[in-house]
Amino acid sequence: MKAITLIVSMIVTFSSCNCQKKAVEKDNLTGEATMKQETVMPKLEYEANTRGFFRRISIANQIAWVTNVRDGKPEEVKISDADWKELVSLYKSVKKEGLANLKAPTEQRLYDGAPMANFRVIEKDKTFESVTFDGGFPPVEIEKIVNKLIEIADKKE
Repeated sequence: MKAITLIVSMIVTFSSCNCQKKAVEKDNLTGEATMKQETVMPKLEYEANTRGFFRRISIANQIAWVTNVRDGKPEEVKISDADWKELVSLYKSVKKEGLANLKAPTEQRLYDGAPMANFRVIEKDKTFESVTFDGGFPPVEIEKIVNKLIEIADKKE
């Protein structure tokens, strides 16, 4: 009787240890995949406004939220796989640490000749924001990605 009890308890112990090991391995795999996705593409934002104009485009996880009215409800736009791949590629070329040091190519925003615009990269604990530039005339270093954000937002209309 003692031998049977000993054998059964050993089987239960070993099988429960094996289940815990598999659960931990699964969590690690899921956690790593999530972390890779976050490091590839954080949240991107473009905002342009004047006294009579407002537009905010936020992009994360292959979805864009577009707001064309202050305090308005954002409209959701799904991003195609091709546009997403292009956006990720453009993001990789952006030097986010240098956004604040970019030079705006024009200064029409100073006399209401163009909306004031900003581009932001938002990570978990840090936000990188560009200098204010004229809407429609971003600095050369971020021109392609800003234009891509606007192109994606215009697809909803």
